[in-house]
Amino acid sequence: MKKDQPIRIRASDADAVKPWLPPDVGGEAPVVQALARKPPSPLEDVDVSVVEEEIFAEKLTLTQWEEICEEARREGQAEGHAEGMAQGREQGYQEGLQQGLEAGQAQINERLQRLDGLIELLQKPLEHEREALEEALVNLVIELAQATVKAELSQNIDVLARSVHDALEQLPEGEGSLSLRIAPDQVAPLEPLLGDLALKLKPDPELEPGSCVLESGNCRVDYQVEQRFAQVAEQLRARLIKTPDSSSQ
Repeated sequence: MKKDQPIRIRASDADAVKPWLPPDVGGEAPVVQALARKPPSPLEDVDVSVVEEEIFAEKLTLTQWEEICEEARREGQAEGHAEGMAQGREQGYQEGLQQGLEAGQAQINERLQRLDGLIELLQKPLEHEREALEEALVNLVIELAQATVKAELSQNIDVLARSVHDALEQLPEGEGSLSLRIAPDQVAPLEPLLGDLALKLKPDPELEPGSCVLESGNCRVDYQVEQRFAQVAEQLRARLIKTPDSSSQ
C-alpha cells in the first residue's frame, strides 16, 4: 500500500465521527491580572471633602406636637420621680440611722443606770455591815475600858483623891463650908488623904467608886465616873467610827 493512498471510512461508521474544528484565535480572550494592594496613605494625605446638604424638617401637626410634649413630660416626670425616690431613700436611711443611734444610746444609758443601781445595792449591804462591825468593835473597846477604869477606881484611892483636888479647883474662893459626897466604901480610905482640907464627907450609896460630888453654897461640881467616862467614850467614837461624810472628806 502506498503512503499517499487515502483512508476510506465506511458510511455506516460516519455517524460516530464528530467534526473537529480548530480554536478561534482571532477573538479577545479573558486576561487575568494580579493587582498589587496599595498601602494605605497617611491620614494627612487623604483629601476629605465636606458635602453640605440641606435638611428640611417635616411639618408636624398639632397632634404630633402634643404627643412629643406629652412624651417629654412623662420622661421628665419619670426621671424626677426616680431622683426623688433616690433622695428620699437616702434621707430616710440617714434619719433612720440617726434614730437608731439615738435609741441605742438611750438603751445604753438605761442599762448603765440599772448597772449603777445594782452596784449601789451590792455596796450598801457591805457598807452597812462594815459600819455595824466598826460600831460593835468600838462598843467593845469602850466596855472593856470602862470595866478597867471601874476596877482601877475601886482599888486605887489615889485616883479619887486627885479627882477631889480637881473639883476644889473648879470652885470659886470664899464659898463657905464644903461637903463632899462619895461612895460609902471609899470614905474611910479617903480621909487620911484629905489632910487639912475642911471637907465634910458624906457617904452616898448612889455613887460608884471613884465618883465624887463637891457642893458649896450655890456651887456644885459633879465628878461622877459615868458622866466623865461618857464624855471620853463619845470622843473615842468620833475618832474610831467614820461616817460617810467624814470618810468622803
